[in-house]
Amino acid sequence: MTADEHAARAAELIDEAERLYQICLVDYHTNINEDDHSEEPYVPGADLAMLTATTQLAQVHATLALRRPAAANE
Repeated sequence: MTADEHAARAAELIDEAERLYQICLVDYHTNINEDDHSEEPYVPGADLAMLTATTQLAQVHATLALRRPAAANE
């Protein structure tokens, strides 16, 4: 991938991470943990895992977008 392609992919993943974050935020404010019957806010682990993975991928692509192209003679 080129630096521009990495930048575009990072932007896509950031949008997806923001969408996932909003889902987690709604869950946090509206769900209770049905497993232990407490009144504590609950966010499903799968949602948090997807948010974490998406954020990490966005960071990788953003970092790769900043790389300088290798010199032709190296």
